[in-house]
Amino acid sequence: MENLYDTDFYTWSYRQAELIRQGRFDELDMDNLVEEVEDMGRARYRSVQSRLSQLLMHSLKWQMQRKKNDLHEMDQWFRSWSTSISKQRIAIEHELEENPALNSKLDEILPKAYQYARKLAANEMQCKPDAFPSECPWTYEQIMAEDWLPEADDD
Repeated sequence: MENLYDTDFYTWSYRQAELIRQGRFDELDMDNLVEEVEDMGRARYRSVQSRLSQLLMHSLKWQMQRKKNDLHEMDQWFRSWSTSISKQRIAIEHELEENPALNSKLDEILPKAYQYARKLAANEMQCKPDAFPSECPWTYEQIMAEDWLPEADDD
């Protein structure tokens, strides 16, 4: 018997939904269904982590440029980074509103997101990750505050 899960995921997923609607639970592909439900939760977790990484990466780049007093030359970049920071805040808030249990995971997610952000910022700024603090210098509340942007003396 052909396993639609492996050959046509789209059809498999709609078939599983139809079986659930009809109450035909004994016909469900339980092993794969359980795996997919767990993956949905992990995807939400990764989404918050990814968005936090983007927000933190742009915050680190912003802070580094402020330390260099290179504001005039970087005006275009600052606008772009500021826009990205704002967009990520909105997306994170939305994701957490839809998945409130993830609020309890922020202490776990933020340090991971920061480590990714640190590597990405170092790559984009063409420096070593050591140019940035080894641990996130900001709290979740700080980075999510609508009017917050890092200052050069934030360490």
